[in-house]
Amino acid sequence: MNWDLLKHALVHDLQLQHDALVPTASLADVGLDSLAAVELAESLQSRYGVRVADYEILDSADLAGLAELITARSTG
Repeated sequence: MNWDLLKHALVHDLQLQHDALVPTASLADVGLDSLAAVELAESLQSRYGVRVADYEILDSADLAGLAELITARSTG
């Protein structure tokens, strides 16, 4: 999974603002809270077959780190 696919999931599945989604943005900066993390984890599993726990999403320092985690999970 690359940055564009993560961005797509955040915009279309979680309704986050496209303009705020830059790799250096923190999860708090874009409004990704614990409920959104659960929704994103479920979306990634159902849409892409990538298993990432909500707490792992929340542990990401920024969106770039989250994209790296998801990429690692999708190839492993």
